[in-house]
Amino acid sequence: MAKSSTSTAPLAPRLPRKLQTEAPAILANRDDHLGVAWSGVDLSGQIAARFSLEQAHLRRVVLQRASLVESRLTDVRLESCDLTGADLRRAHLRRIASVGCRQIGAYWIEAQLDDVIFRDDVLTGALFTGARLRATRFEACNLSQTSFTGADLTGVVFADCDLTGADLIGARLTGADLRGSVIDGIRVTGPDLRGVIVEPAQAIQLVGLLGVDVRDRQTDPM
Repeated sequence: MAKSSTSTAPLAPRLPRKLQTEAPAILANRDDHLGVAWSGVDLSGQIAARFSLEQAHLRRVVLQRASLVESRLTDVRLESCDLTGADLRRAHLRRIASVGCRQIGAYWIEAQLDDVIFRDDVLTGALFTGARLRATRFEACNLSQTSFTGADLTGVVFADCDLTGADLIGARLTGADLRGSVIDGIRVTGPDLRGVIVEPAQAIQLVGLLGVDVRDRQTDPM
């Protein structure tokens, strides 16, 4: 299990007690939805640039291949939703909880995330290229083959995640906590690792990835 981290814990979404349950059949550019609870809605392939969603609870909502470029999500809880292939480039997220969701191949390129928690999510092959994450936490998530190239991951916690083959080249990892996560085959350079928090066994793995041959003096041939 991952040890505790000194990183700031994400703030939880602030949701009112009563939410409107009527869900839209179609999303449109600059749509603004406030105080809603959507369940079992299929919004696959919808196009809604600069879409705004605030104080919302989404359960089993399908947004496969939806285009929500430059959207704003504030105080939103997502449960068992499907965002496979969704395009959320340059999206702004604040106080978001994503639990048990599928985000395979989702585009989070240049997105800004503040106080976000991903728990038990599948984010295989997702793209966080150039994104900025603050007070963000991944718990028990599948992040294999996910790209964080050039992302700002300052203080981000990866707790019990699978980061197999993840791309961290050019990412800012100061205070990022990888303890308890699988890091087999991650792509990273020496300068990228400045300030990262890892366990001793992970440190040995990272040294090996950088091409350093670690061996005991006693094992050297005479």
